Amino acid sequence: MTNRSVKVRFYKTEVYKGKRGTTYTVRWSVNGRRRSEAFKTAASADSFRAVLLVAANNGEPFDQDTGRPASHAVPAAEVTWYDFDLRYVDVKWSRISANNRISTGKALAKATLALLRAEPTQYDPVEVRKALREYAFNKNRRDEAPSELRAILVWIRRNSLPMSAWEDTKHVDAVLHALDTRLDGTPAAASSAKRYRRVLNVVLRYAIRQNVLAENPLLKGRDENAAPKTSGAVDKRSLLNPGQVAALLVWIASRPRTGQRLTAFFATLYYAGLRPEEAVALRVEDGVLPSTGWGELRVHTAAPEVGKQ
Repeated sequence: MTNRSVKVRFYKTEVYKGKRGTTYTVRWSVNGRRRSEAFKTAASADSFRAVLLVAANNGEPFDQDTGRPASHAVPAAEVTWYDFDLRYVDVKWSRISANNRISTGKALAKATLALLRAEPTQYDPVEVRKALREYAFNKNRRDEAPSELRAILVWIRRNSLPMSAWEDTKHVDAVLHALDTRLDGTPAAASSAKRYRRVLNVVLRYAIRQNVLAENPLLKGRDENAAPKTSGAVDKRSLLNPGQVAALLVWIASRPRTGQRLTAFFATLYYAGLRPEEAVALRVEDGVLPSTGWGELRVHTAAPEVGKQ
């Protein structure tokens, strides 16, 4: 099934005058899906809109994911992995959850560092990862990067390999190794490595739909680079018994200020088996607690803590 459409409609350019200046937003839709692109000058907005109009008038199909004409797709040899990542983040940002944004940033940072012409040894490794995760792959903060981190990103953009590097199994293996290891070179948690691989698979499938790649290159990885296996078994010796839990809850309750609240929180985790983000989202009206016998907790939402960024 094609992901392109010739059903393109244009709207009046929106002008917004804010405290930080005036922006001009070109608005259009592809097969009913609204798209927009903001510019700092009216001339830039008019130029971009004119390009789209010409493509539409010529009957050129538009991609429904990017909202751009099909001819705007760039061959793998001409676009770098870093620039493609930025495009992917911008397209998907509004459609993925906050936790997914974090996982995407971490996975792309690992892959980006594995797909460089040289290692950025002149920069602090922690700062390099911070520049990628917290600014480059964060659509809301990309323009807020401090000057020292912006210099790192400029270097990365200049040294990023083209998308055609995925055709070389050497680079594929390097990316897989990066996903499976920590900054210090030790193995990453199996669950984290699998999560990063899932994210990268989604990114590469997007590259295929955009005609940047012909196939998923992760399938070219060597067998020894298979994702680490996670064990579903739990060692009962590592679990707290009921007596230990009761004593722990009594101790927590005696803590000043937050003791009572934390007692309820940890008791809910232990006795009801809720995840932390589910327990935090509970309200009084969600509980049916009789004076005797079993009660009931109605879990209908979660409140994961991901930070304002």
